Amino acid sequence: MNYWDLSSFARHQPSPYQHFWDLRANGSFNHGNVLHYATGMLLRSVISLFSIVRFSNAPCTTSTGLNGTCFTSSECSSNGGTATGSCASGFGVCCVVTIQTCGSTTALNSTYWQNPGYTNTYTTAGQCSLYVTKSSSHICQLRLDFIGFTLANPDSNAKVSAGQCLVDVFTVTGQSNSVPAICGSNANQHIYMDMTPGTQTFSLNMILTGTTTSRLWNIRISQIPCGTSYTAPENCLQYFTEPTGTLTSFNYQYATTPVIQHLAYQDYNICIRTNQGFCGISYAPCSTTTTNGEASFAISGIDTAVAAAAFAAGTTSLVDAECGNDWLQIPCATDQINSVYTSASVAAPTGPTVGCVNKLCGVFFSAITAAAANAPVYSYTKPFNLYFHTDGSEFGMATADAIGTSTESFGFCLTYTQLACSSTLSKTSG
Repeated sequence: MNYWDLSSFARHQPSPYQHFWDLRANGSFNHGNVLHYATGMLLRSVISLFSIVRFSNAPCTTSTGLNGTCFTSSECSSNGGTATGSCASGFGVCCVVTIQTCGSTTALNSTYWQNPGYTNTYTTAGQCSLYVTKSSSHICQLRLDFIGFTLANPDSNAKVSAGQCLVDVFTVTGQSNSVPAICGSNANQHIYMDMTPGTQTFSLNMILTGTTTSRLWNIRISQIPCGTSYTAPENCLQYFTEPTGTLTSFNYQYATTPVIQHLAYQDYNICIRTNQGFCGISYAPCSTTTTNGEASFAISGIDTAVAAAAFAAGTTSLVDAECGNDWLQIPCATDQINSVYTSASVAAPTGPTVGCVNKLCGVFFSAITAAAANAPVYSYTKPFNLYFHTDGSEFGMATADAIGTSTESFGFCLTYTQLACSSTLSKTSG
């Protein structure tokens, strides 16, 4: 915070009394001169009482927990914001900017983009877009936090289109990293957009069809400078910086009725910052109680009778070659702590596992094939990244066209914990 103090100006001016005696000495004394210098003395006395305060437009947090930008009251009003609390030692206001008008443009950090009429739902068909411009040349990424996000669910009626966003879809343009189209329920998720060099404007697009879906969105848009501790590595759609956390696929909302699929055409990286003193990481299914199998992990495998039957039966895990269409990739995954080798598995369907694996699918989360229960998975490959891939259908999962409860491929919910360097085992990807 910088201060421009005008009182120093007043302190360094000649004393009005000195001017008075100068007038007496040179014979210029008259009532007009006395009034002139008396007025000057009063002005300097007033100036000495005030200072001009300047402060940066830094991020701030309102009393209600929203993110805002520190502005003067007039700046906040001119930007269409709402003053909620103070900042800059009381000289500024924490300004929250919300946009509910389709086709608007913003260059402000911590803008909230909401559906028209929010907090009411939105049923109008058509395209609703927001255009985001870099606030400065030092901005390298946008981070979108889905505080609220409910669109129509993906298709689950036919194998050929299962998981596709056929009614509503959210897309972005202008970024250099892979950002898949998404729909369904994605509250509390986030994505990073790497900004293409030279590109100044990026678009966020809700493409909506039909008028019977009750949609709702509230997305916080943060502009991330280059080279900060919270700038995500290149080509990371999601970035987690804590030593522990929870990871879920988009539209993860396990339910027996209605059937909910994970999204189709997903290709993205999930990155976890390696904290100091940690050499490995473990993943485990979220603790979810259900009456229909394991609700924390279900990703279909390949179009073979063996893999399809195993998935439909809900009795096994699948790895590597059995995960040809959809998979979650964890580099050199193992079921053994402090090891890059897995324990020997049962023979069916592909024989004992030798060494670590990379692709996981099936209805149980495990680093060994044909496991009949969930188990923790460990990795000692740095950086700590996961990769999620899905194709555009669920061909191998049933003979009938409909996707049923037994063939519901709803994605994953995993917790992660970084492991302290208690051993010398560490493997860095090349």
